[in-house]
Amino acid sequence: MGSVDPRSAVLFASLFVLGAGVALCTIRIARGPTHFDRLLAFDCLLMNVVGVALQASILLETDAFMEVVLVAALFGFIGTISLAAYLEGSFAR
Repeated sequence: MGSVDPRSAVLFASLFVLGAGVALCTIRIARGPTHFDRLLAFDCLLMNVVGVALQASILLETDAFMEVVLVAALFGFIGTISLAAYLEGSFAR
Protein backbone atom coordinates (compact mmCIF):
# COMPACT_ATOMS: atom_id res chain seq x y z
CA MET A 1 0.00 0.00 0.00
CA GLY A 2 1.25 3.46 -0.86
CA SER A 3 1.46 6.13 1.75
CA VAL A 4 -0.44 9.39 1.49
CA ASP A 5 1.55 12.60 1.50
CA PRO A 6 0.48 14.52 4.64
CA ARG A 7 0.73 17.82 2.77
CA SER A 8 -1.72 16.64 0.12
CA ALA A 9 -4.09 15.29 2.77
CA VAL A 10 -4.16 18.68 4.52
CA LEU A 11 -4.69 20.50 1.21
CA PHE A 12 -7.59 18.24 0.26
CA ALA A 13 -9.11 18.65 3.72
CA SER A 14 -8.85 22.42 3.42
CA LEU A 15 -10.51 22.24 0.00
CA PHE A 16 -13.39 20.39 1.64
CA VAL A 17 -13.69 23.07 4.33
CA LEU A 18 -13.58 25.85 1.73
CA GLY A 19 -16.26 24.03 -0.27
CA ALA A 20 -18.45 23.93 2.82
CA GLY A 21 -17.84 27.66 3.25
CA VAL A 22 -18.90 28.28 -0.34
CA ALA A 23 -22.10 26.30 0.25
CA LEU A 24 -22.92 28.18 3.46
CA CYS A 25 -22.25 31.56 1.84
CA THR A 26 -24.50 30.63 -1.07
CA ILE A 27 -27.29 29.78 1.37
CA ARG A 28 -26.81 33.13 3.15
CA ILE A 29 -26.94 34.97 -0.18
CA ALA A 30 -30.20 33.24 -1.04
CA ARG A 31 -31.85 33.60 2.37
CA GLY A 32 -30.24 36.72 3.84
CA PRO A 33 -32.83 38.90 5.53
CA THR A 34 -31.14 42.18 4.55
CA HIS A 35 -29.09 43.44 1.66
CA PHE A 36 -26.11 43.92 3.96
CA ASP A 37 -26.22 40.22 4.93
CA ARG A 38 -26.21 39.29 1.26
CA LEU A 39 -23.35 41.70 0.57
CA LEU A 40 -21.18 40.28 3.33
CA ALA A 41 -22.02 36.72 2.27
CA PHE A 42 -20.98 37.58 -1.30
CA ASP A 43 -17.67 38.98 -0.05
CA CYS A 44 -17.12 35.85 2.02
CA LEU A 45 -18.01 33.70 -1.00
CA LEU A 46 -15.46 35.53 -3.12
CA MET A 47 -12.75 35.05 -0.51
CA ASN A 48 -13.58 31.33 -0.31
CA VAL A 49 -13.29 31.07 -4.10
CA VAL A 50 -9.93 32.85 -3.90
CA GLY A 51 -8.87 30.29 -1.28
CA VAL A 52 -9.97 27.41 -3.53
CA ALA A 53 -7.99 28.87 -6.43
CA LEU A 54 -4.91 29.19 -4.21
CA GLN A 55 -5.29 25.63 -2.95
CA ALA A 56 -5.64 24.38 -6.52
CA SER A 57 -2.53 26.31 -7.46
CA ILE A 58 -0.60 24.68 -4.62
CA LEU A 59 -1.90 21.19 -5.43
CA LEU A 60 -1.08 21.54 -9.13
CA GLU A 61 2.28 23.12 -8.29
CA THR A 62 1.77 26.03 -10.66
CA ASP A 63 1.52 29.76 -10.26
CA ALA A 64 -0.86 30.23 -13.18
CA PHE A 65 -3.75 31.21 -10.88
CA MET A 66 -1.96 33.94 -8.96
CA GLU A 67 -2.93 36.78 -11.29
CA VAL A 68 -6.55 35.61 -11.29
CA VAL A 69 -6.54 35.48 -7.49
CA LEU A 70 -5.09 38.96 -7.22
CA VAL A 71 -7.61 40.48 -9.64
CA ALA A 72 -10.56 38.64 -8.05
CA ALA A 73 -9.59 39.78 -4.56
CA LEU A 74 -9.12 43.37 -5.74
CA PHE A 75 -12.45 43.48 -7.57
CA GLY A 76 -14.17 41.82 -4.62
CA PHE A 77 -12.84 44.41 -2.20
CA ILE A 78 -13.71 47.36 -4.44
CA GLY A 79 -17.13 45.92 -5.20
CA THR A 80 -17.93 45.31 -1.55
CA ILE A 81 -16.92 48.83 -0.54
CA SER A 82 -18.89 50.34 -3.42
CA LEU A 83 -22.05 48.34 -2.74
CA ALA A 84 -21.84 49.03 0.99
CA ALA A 85 -21.59 52.78 0.33
CA TYR A 86 -24.50 52.57 -2.10
CA LEU A 87 -26.70 50.63 0.32
CA GLU A 88 -25.81 53.02 3.12
CA GLY A 89 -26.91 55.95 1.01
CA SER A 90 -23.57 57.69 0.67
CA PHE A 91 -24.13 58.12 -3.06
CA ALA A 92 -27.46 59.90 -2.61
CA ARG A 93 -27.66 63.27 -4.30
